[in-house]
Amino acid sequence: MSGELGVGDRVNESTLAEKFGVSRGPIREACRSLEQAGLLVASANHGSYVREMSLQEACDLYEVRGVLFGLVGHLAVQRCSDENIDDLVTLVTQMDASVAAQDFDKYYAQNLAFHNTMVEAAGNKSLSENYNSIIKQLHLFRRRGLVSAGSLEVSNAEHWVIVDALKARDSDATEHAMRRHVAGGWARMSATI
Repeated sequence: MSGELGVGDRVNESTLAEKFGVSRGPIREACRSLEQAGLLVASANHGSYVREMSLQEACDLYEVRGVLFGLVGHLAVQRCSDENIDDLVTLVTQMDASVAAQDFDKYYAQNLAFHNTMVEAAGNKSLSENYNSIIKQLHLFRRRGLVSAGSLEVSNAEHWVIVDALKARDSDATEHAMRRHVAGGWARMSATI
């Protein structure tokens, strides 16, 4: 998730077992879980590797993500509390500070928290599970889209549009802003490839 391992890098079970002071069994089990999440691929007798995702696979996932995130916005308007909105305003304000400092790592973590808060505010377990499954796979690509010049500023401006629509309790505007945010993310990310 942090990008420490790149696409195609091998996950060395022995090294990780030693690093964490555990046997290889739990590491092997963790690798299987990451494989099921779509982040690793296993090769018989060769171990696990960070999955390589094609541009078309990423595009397909972004298309589904856009629809799901739009639904998140629509439901969040109906179900979120004023406290949820306050939390989102706080997160976007903190992201403004990270943008000003050009602190990419901090912004990335805050961005994930913003999206997670929106998904939680929608209050739909099935939607959350499906959305998070896609997000896990897209971690292989998403960091790239925020690194390009001006992307943090644009991304956070889109967050403000979402929060403003949510504060106005406008389902259509929130859904539209969230779909545009995902489409913008795809455009920024695919431009870096």
